Amino acid sequence: MISTKIYNSITALAAGSLAMFAPQRAAIYRASRDLYRTYAAGQLSGPNQNWRPRNQSADSEIRRGYAWVTARTRDQAQNNPHISGGIERICNNVVRSGIRPQFMFRDSAGVIDRQTNSETEALFLRWAKYADLTRHDSLWALQKLILRHMWIDGQVLIHRVYDRSLPGIVPLRLELLECDHLDPIVDGPLPNGNLARRGIEFNSAGQPVAYHITPYHPGDSLNINIGVTRRIPASEIIHIWDRRRISQYSGISWLAAIVMEAYDMADYRGIERLGARTAASFTTFVNSNFPDFRLGSLPAGGQSAPIIPSAASATSDQAAPTEIEPNRIQYLPASTNVTIASHNRPSSNYEPFVKDSERTQSVGMQMSFEAFSNNYTDGSYASARSGSLEERLSYKGQQTFLNEKANSTIAGWFLEAAWMSNLAPSMPDYAADPLLYHERVDWQEPGWTWVDPRNDAQAAEKLLSLTLDTRRSLASQRGKNFDDVVAAQIEEEKMLLELNELRRKNMILTGEITNDPVNPPAN
Repeated sequence: MISTKIYNSITALAAGSLAMFAPQRAAIYRASRDLYRTYAAGQLSGPNQNWRPRNQSADSEIRRGYAWVTARTRDQAQNNPHISGGIERICNNVVRSGIRPQFMFRDSAGVIDRQTNSETEALFLRWAKYADLTRHDSLWALQKLILRHMWIDGQVLIHRVYDRSLPGIVPLRLELLECDHLDPIVDGPLPNGNLARRGIEFNSAGQPVAYHITPYHPGDSLNINIGVTRRIPASEIIHIWDRRRISQYSGISWLAAIVMEAYDMADYRGIERLGARTAASFTTFVNSNFPDFRLGSLPAGGQSAPIIPSAASATSDQAAPTEIEPNRIQYLPASTNVTIASHNRPSSNYEPFVKDSERTQSVGMQMSFEAFSNNYTDGSYASARSGSLEERLSYKGQQTFLNEKANSTIAGWFLEAAWMSNLAPSMPDYAADPLLYHERVDWQEPGWTWVDPRNDAQAAEKLLSLTLDTRRSLASQRGKNFDDVVAAQIEEEKMLLELNELRRKNMILTGEITNDPVNPPAN
């Protein structure tokens, strides 16, 4: 209340002084100050008066915290089972067996050229097995690796390399690099007039023109070429990162908002586990009024402890047993009390506290609590279905992100390399307009099975009857290529016809049928 009065007095004094020279500006000043006061988040008094974060550009914030954020998220992704399992579940849902291309080239008449598309897809699928420069992963495994790095590091680099060692395979290879390879020394204004931000060189329009890459990871024991940097043109690099602010020039881990919560909860679990283990180690406490009493050892006088026949003969120089055997009546030395330990670790508040933390973390990972915690005990069918559908929207968004930031450019690189090496099917106008071909690529993402197969199938039939959806779209939602499904059905029908013909002939030979309905006897 006092601070409000002081604020009003200062505002009135400043406005009055300003009004003597510029009444209009004074009115604007007073209105703006009153507007500022209406926002509770803008008040600098009260219990949150010490909450005064800096108002910096996104690049400055990332520059300040990137190293520690990345180190901490990598630690949690490696050692925290909830974070590790959550990332694995996300990758399995988003990528699974791979996000595969569907080429949609058209002929000169504007009709889908199915033969060229089929040949190009076959060439792509063969190349995808050898896409990794190290030959360790297929393209589908690289897609999962890229997504993992987005969650853990917030960014990843893909370097285009050509390798002609495999005849008949498109010579394009992909070299994945962690963004630690960006040389932080290359920073600030450059002699060529460009501006560098931690290893990324930008032109005056803010477009990346080159990446300054170190040959070894800075944390590698083989990093002996300190200060050596390769300047790779931006046309040879895909820098994958998620832009959250306009002033952002690189990415930050998608786990940044929950990594401290995840660490604190994992640390708390460890402390609680050790506390319970320590408490469980003490089962019984023995108290005696005699200072020379020894538990399970020689008495103070150094003589052996005799067997205690009765409580009446027990003395202070006799030892008590160190273990309690079942169904045994044990006499104790005189003036000795036994207390059975009572443990309360973890307490009854442990489970709700852990659940609350897991709910917080699941929000940050865009997953339902049940999926993140692998705890379905309290969830109803309706809530589980709702959470599953919401998760799929998140997975779909990540699939779109991968297609836009990585897969589309990779497909363009592939078509260019295939055309240059004379391995591509007919693309007559490619040299004149390569983007026309690069843009005619759709991506078949992994889909999901129906949550309620019977009701979902009936809903799909209804949508088809109302012409509100197509079979191609419904197949795509389940992760299937409609053309492949139809082709497989045609192949199956042909095989069934051959099988029926073979059965018919066998039945004629064995005499099971005498009249051949297919080839009736001539009159």
